[in-house]
Amino acid sequence: MKIVNVIAMSIVGAALASFSLKSNGDEKKHQNSYVLDKENSNLGWKGGKNDSYFHTGKVKISEGNIVMEHGELVSGKFMIDLSTIECTDAQLPKEKQEGLAKHLKGDDFFNIAKFASATVTVGNYKDGKLTTIINVLGVDIKQDIPVTFVATEKGASIVGKFDIDFTAANILGVQPQEGDTESIKPVFSFDLNVVLKTK
Repeated sequence: MKIVNVIAMSIVGAALASFSLKSNGDEKKHQNSYVLDKENSNLGWKGGKNDSYFHTGKVKISEGNIVMEHGELVSGKFMIDLSTIECTDAQLPKEKQEGLAKHLKGDDFFNIAKFASATVTVGNYKDGKLTTIINVLGVDIKQDIPVTFVATEKGASIVGKFDIDFTAANILGVQPQEGDTESIKPVFSFDLNVVLKTK
């Protein structure tokens, strides 16, 4: 009788182990992870006082990843290297482009000595909008941004043009100054092209 019980328990144990392995395998099968393709990803920016007075440039995305489950985007995180801020205004000579970039990296704007990176945490993608939390200057800014998100077994992409309001970050350079008739707006425009590849 004891032998029969031992055999029965062994069978049950083997079945449970098999089920557990199958469940883990199915979970992994339905979960895909992607990492940033830095060479083919870019982020452009535009900021200024109005539609006539503004500057343009770019900044590098240093790292990033997203996780998909059952074909749906569930999470992701990207790091924006603020030390790579560049000005690309075609009408400005190189020295002025470099001067503007240095100004944007300074205390009046993104203060890269203290905040070298901005962190972008992404959530779900629904109705053409991506849930994001942007941490800049130590402040979280929550905003759903309009993008086109496409994912396949080989890779994924996030592409879009949108505005981000940095009012909550209290950037010194966008605060109205006494005597100014117009100040730099806290709303910056971005042109995003993120390319990701499977791990």
